[in-house]
Amino acid sequence: MSEGVRTIHQKGSRYYVHPETEALAPSVTSILNMESKPFLQQWSATMAAECAVTDLEVVQRIADRDRAAAVDFLKFAAKRYTKVRADVGSLVHDYFELRLRGETVPYPHHDVEPYVPHIEAWLDKYQPELCYAEDVAWSSQHDYAGSFDFMVKIGGATVLGDLKTSKSVYLSVALQLAAYAHSDNLITVDREILPFPQVDAGAVLHITPEKAEFRKVEVGDAIFGRFLNLRRVFTDSRASDAGIIGRAAWKNELSRATGTARRS
Repeated sequence: MSEGVRTIHQKGSRYYVHPETEALAPSVTSILNMESKPFLQQWSATMAAECAVTDLEVVQRIADRDRAAAVDFLKFAAKRYTKVRADVGSLVHDYFELRLRGETVPYPHHDVEPYVPHIEAWLDKYQPELCYAEDVAWSSQHDYAGSFDFMVKIGGATVLGDLKTSKSVYLSVALQLAAYAHSDNLITVDREILPFPQVDAGAVLHITPEKAEFRKVEVGDAIFGRFLNLRRVFTDSRASDAGIIGRAAWKNELSRATGTARRS
């Protein structure tokens, strides 16, 4: 079985490796990380505070033995939560893809079970005809790539969609889908390179254990233009900073002649 398009990580970002040319293209998600998200700082602080209150005794026991470890335990509370949610999201995506392909999943993972009724209800209502799932969109013109969740036919229209299991749907999903929709090529899991199909609409399927919503997402030129702005920011952020601030042309340091100063 093919492993699909290979990816690598450089300087904290993910890059796709073109199966023929070996050219590198930054991932759509890495480009979207250039977008300012001031709410994340407050959210991270809240997660640390909630962890301190909820796990007060645990934090105290860790601190009694290793104060730095206790600080790290609180500092990384948001990352631990994100990791758990990402793992569950991956399992839900796997189930959704299998069901889109018409496969039966008799014993879904227990973390997936709350999502199953919503997925089955959506499949029953829309009867989507699968075109592609988890394949790669590649833009040679604008130099980026990314894997999209699904492309299906619904009522004769080609719909490019994204499955979200987060608490809310954010504007970034529109930028993400617009980037995919404006790609030059589609690269299948078998590394076959095709022209990217014409997309009639973008959509997001938002599923939580409590509810599911299917929404249209704008993926036209205006939204794509906003994504390209972030693409330029990504390029600028990777430019070398060498030489911007030169060496000191003049220094003046206080004398440390005393014995006390020398020992400090």
